[in-house]
Amino acid sequence: MSSAWSDPDYLRSRQYRDASNLDVRIQLHQRFSTNGYDFHRWVFDHVLDVLFTDGEVLEAGCGSAELWRKNLDRLPSGWYVTLTDFSPGMVEAAERVVAGHEAQFTVREANIQELPFPDASFDVAIANHMLYHVPDREQALAELRRVLRPGGRLFAATNGQNHMAGLMELVAPYLPAATPHPSDYGRGFSLENGAEQLARQFVRVSLDRYEDGLVITEAGPLLAYILSMSMAHALSQEDIARLAKDLEDRIAANGAVRIAKETGLFVAIR
Repeated sequence: MSSAWSDPDYLRSRQYRDASNLDVRIQLHQRFSTNGYDFHRWVFDHVLDVLFTDGEVLEAGCGSAELWRKNLDRLPSGWYVTLTDFSPGMVEAAERVVAGHEAQFTVREANIQELPFPDASFDVAIANHMLYHVPDREQALAELRRVLRPGGRLFAATNGQNHMAGLMELVAPYLPAATPHPSDYGRGFSLENGAEQLARQFVRVSLDRYEDGLVITEAGPLLAYILSMSMAHALSQEDIARLAKDLEDRIAANGAVRIAKETGLFVAIR
């Protein structure tokens, strides 16, 4: 596994020092995804299905609070939401998103492996594409179970092991042979193995898949996505120039670069 993607120091100080890398990746998906229904709206639909009136909600590893940016317009008035992230830069980004809604939101720095909340504090917990970053996932899942009330739900989004494999095939020829494969980071908690891990802490686990893909018609945003990832440090300026030309040529010849995605949402009951 690529150690950088589960190294807290690297994640806090470099990859997620602020929202810039994450925003680049979000923008590519927003612009070029084949599924016309926004992923964050889709996730929120699932939460609304089980908590449609009053309740306490936790999002651990909230990042730049994109889930809430996309759904503030339909936030139930009885929800009280706590957003946490272990990166101070991400906490600042999340605070900007929910500014003006402080009556319903609390944003604070916290590590999912040591959540600073009493037992049975929340009706819902959300871990959106973040559990594969956690070094001690067993401890993190135990913490999520602890802070949920009996019957509470955990919503955990993640990817399949072949998610974005087409992108990795584009980049691999430009990476040194010793570079860990950049898709490996997600394999610790994936669509294939997430249910087994969740079942050790939760009584019932189900999976809903989000069908999607990418049809990318511009080389610039795709190159920016690649350069936002941990593997970018292994690319020389010459490699980057060659890769940019390769992407431009592929799009000119084929009209687009097409990349398959594998994404879904686990729902686990406390």
